[in-house]
Amino acid sequence: MTELKKKKRFFAHHAKSSAMVVSLAIHAILILVAVSFVAVTVIKKEDQRFEGKQVVRPKQALKKLQVPVKMNKQKPKPKLRKRLVAKQVNRKVPEFKMPEVSGIKGGTAGVGDMGGGSLGFTMPEINFFGTKAKGEKVVFVVHFGPATIQQGRDLKNKNQPREEYNNPFTRMTDLTIRNRLEELINGLPEYTLFNVIAYYASDADALNPTIMLATPANKKKVMDWMATVNPLEGDYDHCFTWGDATGRINAAKKSWPTRVDNLPFYSLKWAYPYVVPKEIEKKYAPDAPNGFMHWGRGVVWAILEQKPDTIFVLTTNYIDGWSQRGNDDEERTPNEPVKMAKSLRNMIVDIYGTDRKRWPTINVVVLAPAGKDASGAGDVLNSQFGPIWKGFNGEGSVIDDIKKYMTDDERDLMTKYKSKYGAKD
Repeated sequence: MTELKKKKRFFAHHAKSSAMVVSLAIHAILILVAVSFVAVTVIKKEDQRFEGKQVVRPKQALKKLQVPVKMNKQKPKPKLRKRLVAKQVNRKVPEFKMPEVSGIKGGTAGVGDMGGGSLGFTMPEINFFGTKAKGEKVVFVVHFGPATIQQGRDLKNKNQPREEYNNPFTRMTDLTIRNRLEELINGLPEYTLFNVIAYYASDADALNPTIMLATPANKKKVMDWMATVNPLEGDYDHCFTWGDATGRINAAKKSWPTRVDNLPFYSLKWAYPYVVPKEIEKKYAPDAPNGFMHWGRGVVWAILEQKPDTIFVLTTNYIDGWSQRGNDDEERTPNEPVKMAKSLRNMIVDIYGTDRKRWPTINVVVLAPAGKDASGAGDVLNSQFGPIWKGFNGEGSVIDDIKKYMTDDERDLMTKYKSKYGAKD
């Protein structure tokens, strides 16, 4: 009882203090609760409103609708420095004409195996010493042998001095031929394909193994190739006298195409010697004792190796594989041009086909000896070569006087040599 009384006395004694403590505790709790609350402010935004303002824009007047109108504008005519050669051709494709140039008439043609006029172009017309033919692939078979430069030689007169028939005066014929051939080739349009082969008896030597475009570089090649042939001055027989090069020439004949250089000063600058293969002679000329030779070898080379559409032959006489050449004091046995024509025809059919329009034309020019009656050359052209150029849709002509094809300077030079060597024209 005593302790209880003591405790009661304590709270009773401190009643006011206890109330204050309780009040402080309650206030502290309230403060803590108030501090733990986070004040959140809610902001309410008003909805945005867009108000359109009237903009004043300038008004443009409407334009009238324009309808396109086709106008026929005249194109200016091409300015050409040379005369145009007009020719009416019935083709569905347009035709273009080229200006006429020296030795060539016509316009452009296709190149390669497209055939003449396949693109609407016309083939050039070539005038080779009076013989005219059209072609875009042309081969010239030219005689540079002794008969060309040894004008006036009498084969039956063994005692005839060589200086009478082989001197600068008689060599003017060969010089004229080379100069005219040079001018003709220089006048070829660049789209033309061409090649040249020089021949004599059993020799046939080509400029190039394959047919070439008539570019300036290839034209210059021709000039370089034949510039050394049969010069006016010098002691020699003719350009096919090979001298120290004989062995190399004969070896090259067995392996076409082989080029031979370093030939004698009076010969070609270089040569591609050609011989008709034995199997070809056996197939197309089995009964020819001598095979293909002279001009015939050049023509066969053109057909087999070059496949041109035009062939020109310049010759002094007629010799083929059936001809039997005797001694100088003997007459030759009769030639057989009909057999030669048949042989060439069979060969061309195998290469070009049976359509004669695709066959190459063979054109022949016969050179008459200077100062002699040209009737003999006329007989050679018509009687002997007739089956050749007539059978292959070609033309033929005779050079009855080489002076007709000389320039004034060449005639003056010929007169000079004539007075010096006392030769007859």
